[in-house]
Amino acid sequence: MLRGSSYTGGGGGGIGLPASGVLKQSAVPASVTGTVSETTLATIAIPAGADGPNGLTRVTTKWTIPSNANTKTPRIRLGGVSGTVVATVSHTTNTTAFLQVDIENRGATNSQFSQPRGNRGTDTVMTVFAPVASAVDMSVAQSVVISGQLGSAGDTMTLESYTVELLNP
Repeated sequence: MLRGSSYTGGGGGGIGLPASGVLKQSAVPASVTGTVSETTLATIAIPAGADGPNGLTRVTTKWTIPSNANTKTPRIRLGGVSGTVVATVSHTTNTTAFLQVDIENRGATNSQFSQPRGNRGTDTVMTVFAPVASAVDMSVAQSVVISGQLGSAGDTMTLESYTVELLNP
């Protein structure tokens, strides 16, 4: 299994596939404030073919946000800044947020099923959100983008940490 902060290749994930393990992780805070535009806080490169036709990419994020009536929206996208939103939830009165998604290839590297989960937008109850289907070609290099969007430019939200894992059978 891979250890450390970034993927370095190697075998062990099946014939011709990389080993399972942590692709990238960080606990260096990144914040958005002063804008209501969606703002990229982290971009994680996924090498071409890093997960096979039955592979899974898991993204886990932890956030701090102010408790008020304004909307704060963390997002996870697959395929770059304009890629498919695979996980999102809008928060108001929480002070922390947790958002995680499993992005599973469905027998092909260009067909995914994602199941996001995290705490609901107005409390800390954990829930599973509606699944998302996507068709991102993972046989070529792609990226996971973690972003935040504010409902009021006077607010702030902070991505406290993230982990991106590859899980190959």
